[in-house]
Amino acid sequence: MVVTLLVDVNLDGHAELLAMRLGTAVWRELRDHLDLQFLHFEDVGLDRTAKDDVVWRLCQERGYFLLTANRNQESTDSLEATLRREGTAKSLPVFTFADSERIYHSAAYLDKVVEKLLDYLLNQENYRGAGRLFLP
Repeated sequence: MVVTLLVDVNLDGHAELLAMRLGTAVWRELRDHLDLQFLHFEDVGLDRTAKDDVVWRLCQERGYFLLTANRNQESTDSLEATLRREGTAKSLPVFTFADSERIYHSAAYLDKVVEKLLDYLLNQENYRGAGRLFLP
């Protein structure tokens, strides 16, 4: 099983911190079981200014989970509008940080984010069609 997280453009540091935490003895076995990979827009041929709907569709087509913090419903091509318009019961969920800055200030909070993310990923079939899932 290979699980891929596509990291939103403003979360490079967040993904690096998550990857480091997932590499610790506490989480490494689960990370390896999932064969968890982090990809960035450049890795998948997306421009860093790609519209939300383009990003979401690419994730659905390739089986990537989008990791984001700030995409909302400000226009018809926004992430929220796209989820409502194009999401189905089979769609992969989007993982959204509830408080993206807090992971930099609290190791306990970072562990809660990692724990919640791993729970979602280990039980991913139960979360298809959920739209947006928050971390933690």
